[in-house]
Amino acid sequence: MRKVQHTNRNRGIKIAASLAIVAMFATACGGGDKGGDQGGGTPVTGGVITYGVEGKTTQFCPPKTQAAISGIMIMQSMYDTLAEPTNDGRAVPYLAKSITANADSTVWTIGLREGVTFHDGTPVDAAAVKKNIDAWTKGILLQFVFSNIASVDVVDPLTVTVTMKKAWVAFPWYLWTTGRTGIAAPAQLDSPDCDTKLIGSGPFKLKSFDPSSGDVSVVKNANYWRKGYPLLDGINWKVQGDSIQRMNGLQGGQFDVIHTSGGKDRKTVEGFANTTITAEPAGNREISQVLINLTRPPFDDKNARLALALSQDRDALAAIGAGPGTTKAFQVVDSKVLGHIKDPAGYPAKQDLAKAKKLVQAYKDAHGGKFEFNLQSTFDPTTQALAQEIQREGKQVGITINLPQPVDQAAIINQAIGGAVDAFAWRNYPGADPDGLYVWFHSGSPVNFGKINNPIIDKALDDGRSEIDPAKRKVAYETFVSQMSSEITTLWGWYTDWFVGSKSNITGIVGPNLPDATGKPGKDKPAVVFAGYHQLLGISKTK
Repeated sequence: MRKVQHTNRNRGIKIAASLAIVAMFATACGGGDKGGDQGGGTPVTGGVITYGVEGKTTQFCPPKTQAAISGIMIMQSMYDTLAEPTNDGRAVPYLAKSITANADSTVWTIGLREGVTFHDGTPVDAAAVKKNIDAWTKGILLQFVFSNIASVDVVDPLTVTVTMKKAWVAFPWYLWTTGRTGIAAPAQLDSPDCDTKLIGSGPFKLKSFDPSSGDVSVVKNANYWRKGYPLLDGINWKVQGDSIQRMNGLQGGQFDVIHTSGGKDRKTVEGFANTTITAEPAGNREISQVLINLTRPPFDDKNARLALALSQDRDALAAIGAGPGTTKAFQVVDSKVLGHIKDPAGYPAKQDLAKAKKLVQAYKDAHGGKFEFNLQSTFDPTTQALAQEIQREGKQVGITINLPQPVDQAAIINQAIGGAVDAFAWRNYPGADPDGLYVWFHSGSPVNFGKINNPIIDKALDDGRSEIDPAKRKVAYETFVSQMSSEITTLWGWYTDWFVGSKSNITGIVGPNLPDATGKPGKDKPAVVFAGYHQLLGISKTK
């Protein structure tokens, strides 16, 4: 049997299981990492911080929430996931004590920690975990993510087995899913108020939730199973969708901590006095892009997709959306991801207006003189500026790009699920195991927003999911990545670097080492910042 170890492994599987319905790109890449636990003073217990997040979440029932990173961070304060990522690219047990596969990864056994309870005092036992996993398989969006599960069985009070329909090598990452698969108490799952009756086992408990504003307040869970944590008495989560106002709030003292992304924002925050940055390392970042629906004209024609790609001045777009330090993307994964290709063929390396004009004219000749589509944006000023620049560049080559009235992120997601949008700005796909991209690009998935239906892509994703041989997995995912680029399935932009800005009296942004089998901090260090995600239980507000 293969066991997911708490200690380092050479054969680590990195995450891309990112069903974080991640928000439209408002800003993007930034510079390097300034390190982990920044801030002044010695960590102390007590105190309350205010954390500014970028978006509102209206419901938090884990099996059905459509939370983006803001909602995920709030959920993490109240829920534990069975696994968590390490800083060296592995998914290790967290709420689970052990996660073990049989020889061919068709059966996974989850061992649980003794004595852990939910906020309502009920046990985190095998029956509760089974109830959660069963609920995931029926969730609005998660049902496709977990459609490979054949059965979930309780072996004893602290042991659950999950049997797959076919081998699933990267399954431990789905026990984290970028923080979306927190384990909820049965009382919450059974409640008609599951969206607002939040009962987890996490370091903080719900104090108040205002669905109209999205603001949430949590208080310390004095009975948390990680002894000595959390350090804070509470966190007040405040929604501020405008990144400029969020940064102003950090500078002015309204916020103790904020998360955001982009070189321009980072440069601004670096100029603040008494402020520290904890940045996401390169290599596993998400990608800012324009997502297109391949079933809607003109994008059902590959040459039309190529024409739009050739019309784009990505340096100009990156200057608007990202600022200094931008790294352009030409494929669906970052540089440390299995399947990454140095120079993928087929995707334009640069703008070529003359070639774009020829392709546009050919398309118009075949379609009644029309090459037109709608590009949807949100209320964010940067996203709107990007849309206007894309519109201007398209006009240069004869493409008519309409800009409908902006809508909020949730509205675009609902439009995309229904296939009712031509194109929209998007930021997603962080991580490093490309199995997590299965849900985004395999035909039939409800979150395959581009409506891609490509047998080569499907086969590569199926092969990569089940293949235990690392060399064969690499070939499968290189095929997948190559096909995604050569078919112009998306208009790639740049890699997005997240960072956390905090006042200098805040320490512990990265948090303590992850727990070992005894529950004490072990040898595994947590991921620093992962697409905006980081631990909360070690944060301290020093004197």
